[in-house]
Amino acid sequence: MGKKDLTGKEFFSCPLRFAELMNMALYDGADMIKPADLERKPAVYPSPLRKGEKQRDILMLDTAKGLCYGMELETESDYSMPERVMVYDVCEWERQIQEVSERRRQRLGQMNYRDKKSRLGKEDFLLPVITVVVYLGNDRFRGKRSITELFHVPKELRSLLKEKLPDYSFILIEADTVKAEAFQTDLKEFFQAMQCRRDKQKLRALRQTEAFCNLSMDTKCAIAVYLDREKMAEKMEKEGMTMCQAIDELMEDARVEGREEGIKKGMAEGRLALLSQMLANGMDRMAIQKFTDCTEEELAMAAR
Repeated sequence: MGKKDLTGKEFFSCPLRFAELMNMALYDGADMIKPADLERKPAVYPSPLRKGEKQRDILMLDTAKGLCYGMELETESDYSMPERVMVYDVCEWERQIQEVSERRRQRLGQMNYRDKKSRLGKEDFLLPVITVVVYLGNDRFRGKRSITELFHVPKELRSLLKEKLPDYSFILIEADTVKAEAFQTDLKEFFQAMQCRRDKQKLRALRQTEAFCNLSMDTKCAIAVYLDREKMAEKMEKEGMTMCQAIDELMEDARVEGREEGIKKGMAEGRLALLSQMLANGMDRMAIQKFTDCTEEELAMAAR
């Protein structure tokens, strides 16, 4: 399991953050899910089709409403995401069925064939599972959003089948497009930072705000990791830097790298201009190569 996985699971499983993010995704920001009502549940299941286990990122039970909320944290577009979410949810329902069945067995004692086959009684119900995918990668999520989008079905046949074609989908939140200012917790600064990934000036201005400087260490670490700045996380962890110091140092590194890249580019352009001038003056190609130690490729470029 990578650093992003571990950091993200710890960060987003905080009941306060989890509740706010889910309220935003599912209830238009209404305060429906209460942090105090959330109970983290096991999210590892036996794989239904092959050896090993299936492990989802976060699963929470809303004890007040009897609903389960799943959260998947993604940094790359997973083109099989609808199927993956469906399998996670089905695995959770299978776990619930097994628990109900065991309770029935203990209560009833001897069970007949029908009871064993059904496993659920007429009076039994399952807890719904609603899964939200939080996309923390750059740009937009490019994967499919529903099972039917994965099916290669002719348009005319799809039109005839309509809702008869079995489907399954998930709710998506994208870090680059979510309304960061709508959050009241430190998710606001987290998503603001994510949206500054490609704009160093905006990131510098953001890190100078009082709210940003007063963030908790786990929030700072999460921002460092998901900014795709491994060096920044390393500087904070191993060198004891604050996040603001690490950002400043990385920005300075970027400026130095930019200057060096500019110098290299200028030297390369100047070298090509010199070779071009030598060729234009009728100098022998072999003599040019001997004098400048250039390659055939450089000569070809200079001759264009």
